[in-house]
Amino acid sequence: MKTFKTRFLILMTVLFAFNLANAQDEQPTMFAVHTDNVTFDMMPKYEELAKKLKENCEKYNIDINWTAISVEDGRYVYVTPIKNMAELDENPMGNLAEKMGKEAMGEMFNEMDDCYDSHSDSVIHLMPELSYIPEGYSTEGKNHREYHFLYYSPKNAKEMKEGMAKVKEMFKTKGVKNGYSVYHSGFGSEESYYMVSVAGSSDLSIAQGGEENDKLLGDDKDATFWNVIKLATKYDQVEADIRPDLSYSPSEEQ
Repeated sequence: MKTFKTRFLILMTVLFAFNLANAQDEQPTMFAVHTDNVTFDMMPKYEELAKKLKENCEKYNIDINWTAISVEDGRYVYVTPIKNMAELDENPMGNLAEKMGKEAMGEMFNEMDDCYDSHSDSVIHLMPELSYIPEGYSTEGKNHREYHFLYYSPKNAKEMKEGMAKVKEMFKTKGVKNGYSVYHSGFGSEESYYMVSVAGSSDLSIAQGGEENDKLLGDDKDATFWNVIKLATKYDQVEADIRPDLSYSPSEEQ
């Protein structure tokens, strides 16, 4: 938690996602990610403390922002857009310590420490050139996420990226209406991977959208998807939810 206290800007999950703007050239493409692996029995307490943190940031209008994501396996992921790696050396919680009091803030973070046995920090990159965002597509009102992780060996990096690009081209050619966003692993990741984020209002709506996509893509999809899957050393799929109640951004009113 010491890293969490001094470098809270390193917030994530992909994952796992994040509400994306439609104009790709205006989107941030680098994100700092912090993941807390919360034990199931401590989830209620952890969420209580996470809300307390948000409330104090709102009270003092702290200049920091994060999107919170809860994953089905107990991970709580906090994501913050950053412009460059130098931002990781900043201490955005310094103002909160000054306003709230170092002792009170430290006690709050220490209580959060008791809720998990491990946590991690990393950086991920949005890949606009591989993401498929058709005209008119929006993630507004869609807070459920389905994350697909495709891990691969560095030797296959070029071929893997080419395969992902061909998948996007297939979706575009077939006129698929449902979009998806692609992220790539960065600093702090032990393995290279692509993460595909699919948004929906629920797991059912995502499943229904997948069935519609399959009909549009037809038999052509099998070979195109296989060119990507065959390169993967490991594949994971997880369900998650964007948590507006745990997310924070400062008020524009001072």
